[in-house]
Amino acid sequence: MEVVKSYRIPVESPKDLVEEYFKIKQRALEYVLSKVRFSRKAHLSFSKKERRELRDSLLRGWRFSKHYVDSAMASVIGLVKGWIMLYNRGRAKEPPKVTKKTVYIKNTLFSFRDGVLKISIEPKKRYLEVDLTKYHWLPKDFDRLGGLILTEKEVIITVKKMVDLKADKWASFDVNLTNVTALIDGRVERYDLKKLYHIHRVYEIKRQKAQSLSRFKPKTSERLLQKYSRREKNRARDFVHKLTTTIARELERAGSGAILERLKGIKYRVLSGSRKQNRKLSKWNARTFQFMLEYKLKWLGLPVKYVDAKNSSRTCPLCSGHLVAHGGRLMKCEKCNLIVDRDVVAVLNLQMRGAGFPPRALNELIEREGLSGGNEILHTST
Repeated sequence: MEVVKSYRIPVESPKDLVEEYFKIKQRALEYVLSKVRFSRKAHLSFSKKERRELRDSLLRGWRFSKHYVDSAMASVIGLVKGWIMLYNRGRAKEPPKVTKKTVYIKNTLFSFRDGVLKISIEPKKRYLEVDLTKYHWLPKDFDRLGGLILTEKEVIITVKKMVDLKADKWASFDVNLTNVTALIDGRVERYDLKKLYHIHRVYEIKRQKAQSLSRFKPKTSERLLQKYSRREKNRARDFVHKLTTTIARELERAGSGAILERLKGIKYRVLSGSRKQNRKLSKWNARTFQFMLEYKLKWLGLPVKYVDAKNSSRTCPLCSGHLVAHGGRLMKCEKCNLIVDRDVVAVLNLQMRGAGFPPRALNELIEREGLSGGNEILHTST
């Protein structure tokens, strides 16, 4: 299969192209939205003839490469179709808007030779050249470049390569609010996320203070909110990037694929309690962790599989009995009296659901007390 990674490279972008591309996307969006019809559900009625007419109108006075108009139209049509899908599910009310000044650059608009990326701005007249050999963090083992995204200050490149995914064994991961618990090569590992939680908490307080200014200084309040949200996002992503890189390298040494919880749509299911609970769960970076770990492992040729996580912390891994709270984070089986940490229960069950776990190996694991440095993790009661 083909795997993809993306990197940001600072460049001096052609501001005229960025501005004009932004304007034609807005024009295209206005036109495409006029073709949305509402009956029982919203749908897009946009014929090939109308698409050609739109393209011809956008090309009038356009001095840059024509393929930019094609990419702008494709981007807008995808945006509207995505909005229609959400609208029909009752999860979108206001129509979409073009807010970011980004330019999608198709493969037909650039060449890559001897480490130099050459992007066409105006056909046969003007080019943007970027020497990628200067950026040591870029991988050297990619097969080709994918589409590019140009912003006002950088170009985002995608590198692709073909890999054969295979693993000799499997590791399972349970992502919690303050830690990631993993079962790797027969041992339980814990990765601390308290620093990540602290980042979210610090900027939550800063945003609350900035919001208090909105009544008297609305512009200052909006500027501060944008600044703090951007800083929080960047710091959180940096933390998760470093953590997932560490884990990916460990799994590469062990030759293990990863088993993860299937969390698609989980926030829509759980963000419905109290405001305090919603704020707490908004600091949970499980999906970001999974996304980053998955593409890094696939780049290394290691597979990733997702399994149903329902009751993974409440089912006994030995006898499939029901677990009940036993103080702190410990759980006790009502059937066989196994006492086990709830996070360890989760990774054991995920391991069995994803790759199978022979009963003998499971018993050996449980008997080997102190898997994570203490007998409080796994033990049986008498």
